[in-house]
Amino acid sequence: MILDFIEKKSVVEVSDLSETLNVTEATIRRDLNELEEQGLLVRVHGGAKRKEKSTYTELTNSQKQTMNVDKKKEIAKKCASLIKDNDIIFISSGTTNGFIFDYVNANNVNVITNSLHVFNRIKDLSNYDVILSGGRYRGRTGTFIGYFANQLLKEIKVDKAFVGTNGISDLNITTANEEEGNGLRIILDHAHERYALADSSKFNVQAFFTFYDVQDVSAIITDSEIDAEIEHYYKKFTTII
Repeated sequence: MILDFIEKKSVVEVSDLSETLNVTEATIRRDLNELEEQGLLVRVHGGAKRKEKSTYTELTNSQKQTMNVDKKKEIAKKCASLIKDNDIIFISSGTTNGFIFDYVNANNVNVITNSLHVFNRIKDLSNYDVILSGGRYRGRTGTFIGYFANQLLKEIKVDKAFVGTNGISDLNITTANEEEGNGLRIILDHAHERYALADSSKFNVQAFFTFYDVQDVSAIITDSEIDAEIEHYYKKFTTII
C-alpha cells in the first residue's frame, strides 16, 4: 500500500501516510525503514520518495550548450529579475548562467565570477564591473578553481550569489567536482541572498560532491516543468522560484 502511494506521488510524507492508512506515525516510520532496507524506496526528511535517483555524468560546457535551452532561459529571466542597480553579485559557471545577461535590466552591477565564459560574455559591457577570480583553470567547465580562486572568494561579500548545480537529491545540492563545490560553498557562505539554479531535470539527481544544503539557500530557481510533488516537497525547506 505504501509503495502504491509513492509510485503515484513520487514523494510522500509520514503524516500523510499515517492519516490515509489510519496507523500511527511510528508504524509508518518503521515500515518505511524496512522498505528502504529492501531497496524499494529512499527515505528523506519527513517521509520517503520513489527510488529513481539518477547518477550524474559530467558533460563539457560545449556539450551542455544545446540541452534544455528553453528551461535555461526561463531560469535566467527569473535570475535577472532579482538583479538590481548597484548590486554586488556572484555568478558561477554553468550554461544557464550565461543567459542571465540577456535579460538584466540594471545598471552599475558589480559581478564576481569564477567562469571564463561568463567573464567573456560581459567584460565589454558598460553597465558591469567584473572581477574574474583566477586560479587553476578547469577546461571541462570553463571554471577557475583551487587555492588561489578560493582565497579571493574568502575575502569578499556579495549581495546575491547565483550558483549552478549538477543535481539536487533530497536536501543535497551537488556538483561533479569537489574543487568547484568548495568554491561554491565559500561564496554562498559570503552571500546575503543565496540562489541555487536547477532546471527540472536535475531533481532526484545525485552528482559526486555535496556542497550545500537546500535548507540553507534563499531559494531554488527552476523552470515551470518541475513536478508538482517535488515542488511541494522542497517548499517545506526553502522557497521555489
